[in-house]
Amino acid sequence: MADPRSGVAEALIQGPTWFLARGEPGLGRLMETISLAGIVAAAQRSRRVRVATSSSAVAIAERLVKGRVDRLDLGGGDDLQQALIDSEGVQRLLERVSRCRPAAIVVDGYPILLPLLRQVSDARLVVLANLHDLRNPAHSQGARLLQEALHVAADLIVISELRRGWTHGRVQQVPLLRIPALVRTDALRKSRPVGVAQPYVAVLGGGSRGDLRLAQSTQAILEALDRAVAAHVLPGCHVYAGTGINFGPGRYRHLVAGDPVEGIRALTAARLVVVRAGRSTLAEILASQRAAVVVAAESDTLRGAEQVSNAAAAAALSPAVVPMSTENLGDLGARCRQALSATPAAWRPGNDSWWRALQAIGV
Repeated sequence: MADPRSGVAEALIQGPTWFLARGEPGLGRLMETISLAGIVAAAQRSRRVRVATSSSAVAIAERLVKGRVDRLDLGGGDDLQQALIDSEGVQRLLERVSRCRPAAIVVDGYPILLPLLRQVSDARLVVLANLHDLRNPAHSQGARLLQEALHVAADLIVISELRRGWTHGRVQQVPLLRIPALVRTDALRKSRPVGVAQPYVAVLGGGSRGDLRLAQSTQAILEALDRAVAAHVLPGCHVYAGTGINFGPGRYRHLVAGDPVEGIRALTAARLVVVRAGRSTLAEILASQRAAVVVAAESDTLRGAEQVSNAAAAAALSPAVVPMSTENLGDLGARCRQALSATPAAWRPGNDSWWRALQAIGV
C-alpha cells in the first residue's frame, strides 16, 4: 500500500509498481512504457514491477520484459459507455488493484482508466501522455476539456518529446513534466557490430484500427522500398513491421520480413533506417545516432499532423534524419543518399535525467 505522504518518485521506487500500456494498434506506447519500466526496475533493485498490455501485444511484451505480462483489454461496441461498464478487463483490473494495492501505477494510452483507478486505490498515479492528445490546437474545445478532465486524476503527467532538456509546468494543480523521450536500453549501445549483415532496414509501426489513410501510407512505403530494391537503388532491405501490417508471403518480393522484437537491434546496427514518424522509433534512432529517412504518414485522424511534427522535430535534432512525405516516395533513393551523407548528431534521451527531473520538481 502506498504511504499517503509519499511522493511519486518514492512510490515508484518503493513498489510494487504497475505499468498499464495500450499495445494496439501500434506498439509505440508499449515501447515507451517498457523503457520506463526498465528505469524503475533498475532503481528498485528488487524489480517489483508488473506490466499489462493489450492481448495482441502480450507475446511481444513478454519477450521484451523477459517475464509475465498481464492482458488488459477494455472491450468495444457501439455503446461505448456500456462497453466500459461491462468490460471484464476493466473489472478484473480494478479488483486486482484494490486487492494488491500497488504503491504506484503508470498509465500509458488508457487515460479513461485514471479516474477509475483514483477511486479504488491510493497508489501514486503517473500518466504518460502525448502532447498531441493533451494540448492539440486542432482539437475542439470540448475535446481539450475531456482530455484535461481525464489527465488531472493523475499525480503526475509526463510528456516525452523529441527535445533537448526537460521543463515543467502544471495542468490545473497536477505537475506536468516535459522530458526528452525515453528509450529502451538497447538503443543506448555504445558499440555496434562490425560488418552488419542488414545495412538497410525499415522499422514500421503497427496497424491503424480503421485508419484507412494510415494503412495506405504504410503500404505505399513498403511498395516504394520493394521497387527501390528491385531497381538496385537499395542493396536490400529487412523490414520489421508491427502487428496489423499485411506482410504476407510474396506480397513484397524484394523485401525480407524480420522479427519485430529484433527491430531495435537491427535499427541500432543498420547504416540506414526507413521509418514512419512515430515518436518512440524516432527517439531510438536519435539515441543510437542512426541515419534515417522518415516518412510522415497520412492519417484519417490527427495522427497525420503528429507524424509531420515528429519528423520535423527529429530532423531539427540531427542532420542525418531526413523527412519526406508519402507524395514524394519516388525520391526515396535520393533521400537515402542525403541521410547517409550527413553526420548524425548526438542526442540524449530522458533516461538519465528521469530521477533528477522528478527530484527537481518535487514530486
